[in-house]
Amino acid sequence: MQKGFTLIELMVVIVIIGILSALAIPKMFGVSAKAKAAEAPGVMANWETLNSAYSQETGGGGLPAVIGFQTPVSKWWNYTIVAPTATRLTAQTVAGYGACTAGKNMFSDYTPATDVFAHDKSNLDANCQTYIPNF
Repeated sequence: MQKGFTLIELMVVIVIIGILSALAIPKMFGVSAKAKAAEAPGVMANWETLNSAYSQETGGGGLPAVIGFQTPVSKWWNYTIVAPTATRLTAQTVAGYGACTAGKNMFSDYTPATDVFAHDKSNLDANCQTYIPNF
C-alpha cells in the first residue's frame, strides 16, 4: 500500500480553506477600515485637551504652535485648523476605505469662553459614521 492523500481528500481540504478565507478576509478588511477611521477622534481629542488647557490658562483659544499641537501627517485623514481663531479642527478623509468616501469631513468646534467642544460627523457617510461611535 502506498501512503499519501488522494486527489479527493486534497480537493476537500482546499475547498474548506477557501470557505474559511472567504469568511475571514472581509472581516479583516472591516477591522482595518475601523482602525483607519478611529485615528481622527484620537487626534481631535489631543487637540481638544491642549486647547482646553491653554484656554484655562489664558482665557482664549490658540493656534497649534502656541498650544503645543503638531498637526499629524496621515495617509487616511487631512487635518486643518481654521486660523486665525483656531477654534475648529477639521479632519477630511484623504482616501476612500471601507464605508468612508474620500473628501468627507468631521469637525470639532471649540468655544473658548465656555471651554466647550462640539463634535460633528454628519458630513461622513452613514456607514462611515458607525466606524466612529464615540465621537
